Amino acid sequence: MGRIVLVTGTDTGVGKTIVSAWLASLTSQSQRVALVKAVQTGADPVVDGDEAFYRAALEGHTITTTTLATFPEPLAPSIAARRAGRSVRAQDIAESCIRIAEDHDLTIVEGSGGLMVPIDEDTNFADFAGTLDADLVLVIRPGLGTLNHTVLTLEAAFTRNLVIEMLVCNGLAAKPRILEIENIRFLRSRYPEIPLITLRRLARASLHRLSLLRPQILGDPPPLMRDSTLERMELPRPHS
Repeated sequence: MGRIVLVTGTDTGVGKTIVSAWLASLTSQSQRVALVKAVQTGADPVVDGDEAFYRAALEGHTITTTTLATFPEPLAPSIAARRAGRSVRAQDIAESCIRIAEDHDLTIVEGSGGLMVPIDEDTNFADFAGTLDADLVLVIRPGLGTLNHTVLTLEAAFTRNLVIEMLVCNGLAAKPRILEIENIRFLRSRYPEIPLITLRRLARASLHRLSLLRPQILGDPPPLMRDSTLERMELPRPHS
């Protein structure tokens, strides 16, 4: 069975879908890759949901894309399922991921919201990652509030003995503000063992154009990036 990684975030709307597609684009050059949306809420997967974005962004790539469960309201999976009069079982979704991973070198699973969002009444995405023995790709914001959200998420992951493959700071301005630079500097200093990758902020009309993301890395490349060459990021010297 191939590797499974879970793309999670510090919150909803941080860019997990963009990061998931970007990772699939890079890794599919040398591996058999599957890109899985575990639970889609509030959208039709192939019309306006995350799977539709995958297909638009990854046109021309040989990547398996699928959505394992979907519910109409944009709520946490367990709540969306209950309000739809249906059920969702994290164990069933995990078993589907494992079956997919048996036929692929890498299976990238995108979560919903943040790490502690409930899938069913007894299981959140942190538990789900543990069941899959999946390392985490944690997507974070560059701006105000990200330090608290990121540190809390990392502490929750460490408490559960989950491995953080990398931090991905999505949405960095072309000319980063002092706030963004200092947030990145703080996280890099506090967690030097975790690779940190930045992706450029894109206009809404260009979100599917993955070539515009201009990834840069601080630290050593993670195992997931072993066959990729990323530009090194140089932070300006701090002011005393």
